[in-house]
Amino acid sequence: MAQRTGRAKEKSSNFSLFDLDLRGWLGHAGGAAKGAAKHGGSDLGRLVVVGKQSDATHAVESLQLDVPQWLLERAKKKRGELLYAATADGPLWLVQLESKSSAAAHGGLFALSPYGVARDLAAQIIPSLADHALSELRVHFVATTEHEQLGALVGLELGGYRYRQIRQPRPNQALPRLRLEGVSETTIEEARLLGVSTNMARHLVNLPAAVLNPKTYSDALVEMFESSPSMSVDVWHGKKLVSEQMGLLIGVGQGAANGPALVHLKYRPKGSKRGQRPLAFVGKGVTFDTGGLDIKVSSGMRLMKKDMGGSASLCGLAYWLEQSQLAVPCDFYLALAENAVDKHSYRPGDILTARSGTTVEIDNTDAEGRLVLADAIDVAVKTKGADAPEALIDLATLTGAMRVALGTRVAGLFANDDTLAETLLAAAQRTSEPSWRMPLYSDYLSSLRSSVADMANSGHSRFGGAIVAALFLQRFVGDIPWAHFDMYAWSDGNTGGCIEAGGTGQCVQLLADFLRARISK
Repeated sequence: MAQRTGRAKEKSSNFSLFDLDLRGWLGHAGGAAKGAAKHGGSDLGRLVVVGKQSDATHAVESLQLDVPQWLLERAKKKRGELLYAATADGPLWLVQLESKSSAAAHGGLFALSPYGVARDLAAQIIPSLADHALSELRVHFVATTEHEQLGALVGLELGGYRYRQIRQPRPNQALPRLRLEGVSETTIEEARLLGVSTNMARHLVNLPAAVLNPKTYSDALVEMFESSPSMSVDVWHGKKLVSEQMGLLIGVGQGAANGPALVHLKYRPKGSKRGQRPLAFVGKGVTFDTGGLDIKVSSGMRLMKKDMGGSASLCGLAYWLEQSQLAVPCDFYLALAENAVDKHSYRPGDILTARSGTTVEIDNTDAEGRLVLADAIDVAVKTKGADAPEALIDLATLTGAMRVALGTRVAGLFANDDTLAETLLAAAQRTSEPSWRMPLYSDYLSSLRSSVADMANSGHSRFGGAIVAALFLQRFVGDIPWAHFDMYAWSDGNTGGCIEAGGTGQCVQLLADFLRARISK
């Protein structure tokens, strides 16, 4: 067992996680400038963000910018679009935020929030920046709310993330310096931290499995928090996993060159209320999934470096918590393994014994995510005393069945507690991270029957696969309030402020909002 505690370096630091600059784009900003800029030039660009309650004409007049009349007329008719014009003051992008009424359908759950509208629109400036050799981009906020400002700045941070520029920097492709006007330093810092934390999750997902494996992953987390007074890191591997009888996690990872690990991040900030019980988060961290001996077809294996997306989002959330010092104690349990094909790989028909003592017959080695989660969940729910969790939330790229049901953008949410589910769905709407509650229909548990073990790991039917997987996990949860996100954590294109195809950091913004809301109660 390796145990080291640490603090993520100073907030202004450029400490990197696999080359990711944790200052972010906003961290290099010139601050909240006072007054409108008076000079222009081809190397200076402007982004004007106008609140939904104002209009572009008034905004431009207040900034004393020379903008073509046609652009202002178009802005009146094309609210909710990113508009561009070449002006005497240099290139100008104009966003007139639109007013989104709460859609009656689904109780307004999928209505874009002011935060989400601003985030997604501001991010769209990034592709067009490549057409201009700008040394500085000035962002003007006019008649905007704090939520709109926060969303737009997070959108810039998300849009500015480019994997190749991080791993293979090219000076001529660097983003211009930012100068922000009409927004407070507090909002800038809040947006920077939320954007960087989401980008951290994205970056971890984007890393090749040859770079990110259970060992390098856990080592990076130990290093990240090595001097933190509020976040401790405890890594279980090898003999410790054996002594803890974590047969499911061991079984999944035993065929890989780098064996499995359980990483426990324990966050205990100053200011927590006496007697306040922590929230527990569990993340699936399968750094590559071949499917095991029940091997995937090549097309199904192509993106399986993303199978650790749940753990990646929790890493981003843990970093956000540690840097923000939010007074909500939390525990993060990351179940790390590589599901490899090898002579030591676990086999169909094997019977593994979980940490809980439950025996599991392996019906399909490609149903491995629920196995690693089950052992980690058992560690979380059986923690005693002051560290016993108040509630448990797990994140996992768990089933293809959920993608068939809800597509790639909408996360499936299962919960055994209505209050917890409703609170999470409200946070999902506020942050425009769409989620939909799915049923824990207990009759489907019968498909996991086994004649030689307490249960099988995979159902005998191809129907209801996401529900069956959630029911498998529920067997290990007990009576604690619990929520399970079955998510994709990947985008094939430009969505939700993420310009590049790749990891999305799904649920980081949602859970950060969820935790903030607990403080405001």
